[in-house]
Amino acid sequence: MNYDRITMLQIDYFTAVATHKSFSEAAKNLYVSQPSLSKQVAQLERTVGVQLLKRSSTGVSFTPAGSVLFDELTTVKRQIKEAIDKTRKMEQGTSAVINIGCLEAMDTDVFLPQKLNELRNSSKCVDISLERHSFKTLRERLINGSLDIIFTFSFEIDDDQSISSKVVASSSLCIVMPESHPLARKKKLTMNDIDKEKFVMINREESRRGWDHFIGICHKFGFSPNIVREAPNPESLILNVKSDVGITCLDSFVCLKNKKGLKLFEIPNETLNIVMAWRADYQFNPDILK
Repeated sequence: MNYDRITMLQIDYFTAVATHKSFSEAAKNLYVSQPSLSKQVAQLERTVGVQLLKRSSTGVSFTPAGSVLFDELTTVKRQIKEAIDKTRKMEQGTSAVINIGCLEAMDTDVFLPQKLNELRNSSKCVDISLERHSFKTLRERLINGSLDIIFTFSFEIDDDQSISSKVVASSSLCIVMPESHPLARKKKLTMNDIDKEKFVMINREESRRGWDHFIGICHKFGFSPNIVREAPNPESLILNVKSDVGITCLDSFVCLKNKKGLKLFEIPNETLNIVMAWRADYQFNPDILK
């Protein structure tokens, strides 16, 4: 297929129709005639070689192929916009924005301000954008290039050769339970004290590596955890713990909005490394960090 025959005009017209689910509404939004818009979309379908949209009296919908192309082109258009923004910033004396992602619910005050200052001091032309996301979203956005750098736990990226990293901090693993739990009266706890307890964990789909890391710790202490509930995020996890569904394990850097009613025990000799991670092909010099 000759990709040179696909134009940005065709891409804009196709995404507009797909967004509005109407040729007439898309034409109005783009200030073009409907026949002209229809012609360009039809030309795109001929070039690609598949039907992208289903036309009917009730409107427009995707074919399976059209849905895939729309998702991909949306990403491409965003990347083009980002490239143009970076170019303009360079002309204005500001380098490309460094897009940084942090793990949601993580208390980043311990290490992030210092690292941001080090990044800024490495170049007077650095502009930084910050976002918070879940384990899964952080990984995906780093891999697809939406984020340049992420702060997460080392177990999330340790086995990925396409990602480079540097340890920036360490946190302790903590057992978290309701204050009403019988074990909460103890001064200290170990993993051996909780081998018969019910556990609530972050959804395995959200953090497969985090899940496997926790299972590995339990196996090291000679037991398999009885996981009775999975939660989509730390706040949901804590809600289940407070409701006495089960206990859980979290790092000591987790930023709990409300610790009332909870008892936390640090697990001796169990630490988690927090890393600054970036794609191996990303032009970044880690030596600028202390």
